[in-house]
Amino acid sequence: MSKANYSIDLIKQMAEYDANYIRLLKLVPQLQAYRNKSFDEYADTNCGDISKNLPTNDDPEKVLEGLTTEFCIADLENSSEKVTVQIKILEAFKYTTTLEIVQRPEFKKWMTNPSMLVRVYHDASTAEVMSYQGHRNLKSRYSQPNHKMYHTDEKMQVNSFLGEWLTHCLKVGRSIKAPELTITNNKHTLQSWPTGYKKPNQIDSNYGYTSVLHLRRKTS
Repeated sequence: MSKANYSIDLIKQMAEYDANYIRLLKLVPQLQAYRNKSFDEYADTNCGDISKNLPTNDDPEKVLEGLTTEFCIADLENSSEKVTVQIKILEAFKYTTTLEIVQRPEFKKWMTNPSMLVRVYHDASTAEVMSYQGHRNLKSRYSQPNHKMYHTDEKMQVNSFLGEWLTHCLKVGRSIKAPELTITNNKHTLQSWPTGYKKPNQIDSNYGYTSVLHLRRKTS
């Protein structure tokens, strides 16, 4: 279909939004608090303004504001620095959450690092990009040419890119809190273990290094 005849595929668009919501639930465990009402578990996690972070009966979700999740998605060659993606909860309301997603460090020589503001709608179980690289209020369709040089389907492309970005984090990302491992005789060897996690008898070679979500939390 030519761009001149582009028409909005609402079903495809909403499917992408819904899929991104599911991806974010997997990457940002704090968002599960909306589903199981476990906001009080994060009351002591955020060390900012105490009066703001303590949950109340009216807005218990406020305790999530400021919490971050960070993943390493690559190791820089000839450097100890890592490429990371950070997801920060900027705003938390009864039915919506605003997330800031950024990639570091900056590679100004080759590219502009992706950065997004994403609105999560918990009542509708969907997520939508609100801002990409500072571009806000994207329309579902743009005429050609336009003064901002947007693609006809700019909004759909941006949300599809979010899906690819999150999928990449799920496939190759590992939490920066995960233990450091080395390979010894084809077996993983722990160099350190994150505080608060129970060391299993053996680390599965398929999962031990990929995500802190696979580690077992200590039971009280």
